[in-house]
Amino acid sequence: MVFLAAVLCGCEVIREEDRLIPMAIVNGERVHVLVEYTGFRCVNCPEAAKTAEALQALYGGQLVVVAMHPATNTFTQGAFNYTCPEADLCYRWMGGTATTPFPTGNIDMKETDGSFFLDRQQWASALLTAMEEDEAPYLHATATADSTGGITVTIQTQALQETEARMALWVTEDSILGAQVMGDGTNNLSYYHRHVLRDALMDEPFGWEVTIGAEEQERTYRYTLPDGCNAAQCRFIALILDKNDKHILQAYETKLDDSSLAAGDNRR
Repeated sequence: MVFLAAVLCGCEVIREEDRLIPMAIVNGERVHVLVEYTGFRCVNCPEAAKTAEALQALYGGQLVVVAMHPATNTFTQGAFNYTCPEADLCYRWMGGTATTPFPTGNIDMKETDGSFFLDRQQWASALLTAMEEDEAPYLHATATADSTGGITVTIQTQALQETEARMALWVTEDSILGAQVMGDGTNNLSYYHRHVLRDALMDEPFGWEVTIGAEEQERTYRYTLPDGCNAAQCRFIALILDKNDKHILQAYETKLDDSSLAAGDNRR
């Protein structure tokens, strides 16, 4: 098993070192990502959030939900701000504009019939289609607080055959208490926003190029949460993306603790 350790502080690469330990080749159980575009001024977005929660309840660990509040869209603009630059980068790359109807989203950042934007009633069928592709690289991640107050994120990858890909790390925050316009037009000031994208490592939502091979690779990154984030409510989502069109090939979500080590992994 080859361990590649690239320790990053913010955007700075500090060091890289290798060591060799043999291990068996494995494949990973596929985990999919629902990218949900939403905004606090969108009256139908609370119902879309319920759809996302229902899908996650149905499919459990096979589905990760990420709610993006892109600053470009008018539904996110106003007195309350749940946006982040990385959400806007994804949104504009997918062709989103100020007037793209919300709620909308996609599975694994893939196009369906030439569009990245699907109505919430189409999410379930798009997910079922994606689940027909069950082979994926092995991916595992842990996130732990260190003695300096920073966070150490360790990502392990392996594939049945050498693959040129991209790797990214997204950070979401769950259950943010705030404002939301509801379906009846009223303002709910005690609404909990779920799975909100807060940041991406190195400000790169589409990640950086990596080679994933038959020998296990371990990469370690140093990270500091954005100001105002509740660490206990944050989730760290490691992603392997297609090198060319950037759709998500594999995902792994973990909390800021060591529970993922005890809970096992998605190796098979």
